Amino acid sequence: IEPLREEVWEKLLEKGPSNEDLRYIVEYVEPLRERAGKKLLEQSLTNEDLLDIIRRVKPLQEEAWEKLLAQGPSNDDLEYIMKYVEPLREEVGKKLLERCPDNDDLRYIIDHVESLRAEAWEKLLEQDPSNDELTLIIRCIEPLQEEAWEKLLESGPTNKDLRYIIRYVEPIREKAAKKLLESGPTNEDLRHIIEYVEPLREGVWEEFLERRPPNYDLRYIIRNVEPLRAEAWEKLLERDPSNKDLEYIIKYVEPLRWEAKEFLDKIERKWYLFRKIMNS
Repeated sequence: IEPLREEVWEKLLEKGPSNEDLRYIVEYVEPLRERAGKKLLEQSLTNEDLLDIIRRVKPLQEEAWEKLLAQGPSNDDLEYIMKYVEPLREEVGKKLLERCPDNDDLRYIIDHVESLRAEAWEKLLEQDPSNDELTLIIRCIEPLQEEAWEKLLESGPTNKDLRYIIRYVEPIREKAAKKLLESGPTNEDLRHIIEYVEPLREGVWEEFLERRPPNYDLRYIIRNVEPLRAEAWEKLLERDPSNKDLEYIIKYVEPLRWEAKEFLDKIERKWYLFRKIMNS
């Protein structure tokens, strides 16, 4: 309530605001943010209090940062600053590198501090990164994409790793799909290739159909792969689709909604007549 803000702020000062009160103002009331931050700095502060000031009160950022250093920030504190406070990012990254950082710490540096990326990447390679860490770097750090991909190939990607790359990393999508096809792909694997890898779609679709995929798989293709929607719909109709199949199409596939609804209505009318005959 902006017209009462100053008056209520003075009233709060008279009452002696708690750190929680002041942090609330720092977080939510931009016009009073600096005054609340200064008042907060006069108190005995937790690291969390200082992090709020560092993130939200730029004029007080350096002072709060010095206080945090004196109190001893945790690695989580440093990662928080790296994520949200661009001016301190490089200084915080260097501080974290001095601490024998674990793989999560190094991923944060790689993600947020371009000037320290190469150094953090080398340290991460020395510490045997997991496949999850490598796939995340492949997705998020374009300059390291090829090198991280080669490292993943060396460590032996799972089908799940390859599906993740197919879904999220367009530049090496086709490479990952070809690798996946060599590893005994499941129907879920083939669906990912069909959905995301257009150059391989036709051949993989034929292999997929040879497996006589269940209706669930066909529904997935109908919903997510527009170029194959009509063909997958015809395959589903050939199987005498269940109410569940048709209700799914009605709910999720707008272009086929009315056709599926008419088909469902016919089934319901047929069963209504059947029950009527049986009960007569």
